[in-house]
Amino acid sequence: MHVDLFLVPGPVNEERLNGKTLVLVDVLRASTTVCRSLTSGAKAVIPVERLDEAAELRAKLGPQDTILGGERRGIKIDNFDLGNSPFEYTEERVGSKTVILTTSNGTRGYTKANPTNLIITCGLVNVSRVARKVAETGKDLAILCAGEEGDFSIEDTLCGGMLIHKLKEVEKIELKLNDAASLALLLYRSNSDTLKRTIANGEHGRYLAEIGFASDVEAASDVDSIPVLPILKDRRIVLEES
Repeated sequence: MHVDLFLVPGPVNEERLNGKTLVLVDVLRASTTVCRSLTSGAKAVIPVERLDEAAELRAKLGPQDTILGGERRGIKIDNFDLGNSPFEYTEERVGSKTVILTTSNGTRGYTKANPTNLIITCGLVNVSRVARKVAETGKDLAILCAGEEGDFSIEDTLCGGMLIHKLKEVEKIELKLNDAASLALLLYRSNSDTLKRTIANGEHGRYLAEIGFASDVEAASDVDSIPVLPILKDRRIVLEES
């Protein structure tokens, strides 16, 4: 299996993605919030890039059936129902609703992904479940890290490295890695015993703690705590059907 990892968001040649399983990673916090929403009974999460697009979609689907969630620079958007803390996405708030989510980094990748690919949302909270699915498909893999405002983020790269480690050591798959994937694997193996501390000490982990979301950083670093498989179907993220 060939594995290409992209450390930062940006234009990617479509030919490098065609026919591959795509795994989108935004540990802090979109991937974690998507997993929490779906395990709390949300019908789906619709990722959008722009605020006006979110508002238009809510008007179309109906405010009684939807929840507007999102952030800019970590802070809840004015007039939105929820921010981007996974703790906000409880069964009482999102159960049986469709969540329309827009974030600074994590939701952008979905709008650019080719819908013909299998597209999976991955965080540390569901990394083992994602590894099993990737192994089952047997297709080449592309891991797209959301990063932070276009820059490298240590938590997304660690998650990508952990996914690669599990494919090699748990799923026993022979892998051919691009250089970024090799770097992610090395980063994970060098920090596997101090994962939570490394993420908390990272740039975005520190920033979220400064604005009051240290508990989010801790929760997002809790490996396999939400073992679900969110996949993109018809531009909606839903749980894979059993």
